[in-house]
Amino acid sequence: MTTRHLKANSRGSWANVLSFDEANGHEVRQACEILMWASGATVSFKITDDAGVTLASLDARQRPAVWQIR
Repeated sequence: MTTRHLKANSRGSWANVLSFDEANGHEVRQACEILMWASGATVSFKITDDAGVTLASLDARQRPAVWQIR
């Protein structure tokens, strides 16, 4: 099991949301897309590893709003 961490930013700083198994990454990314649009595109998300390195990000300010995988 490889643990990943979801973080959200709606007001200028990143907050921890949850930790999840990498195998569930697709479901987590889909849920983030729904939440981003439900918020009126005011919340961005990123997924990090245990060291805090960003592996993927969904920036609500960008169009099209798509996951950037690093």
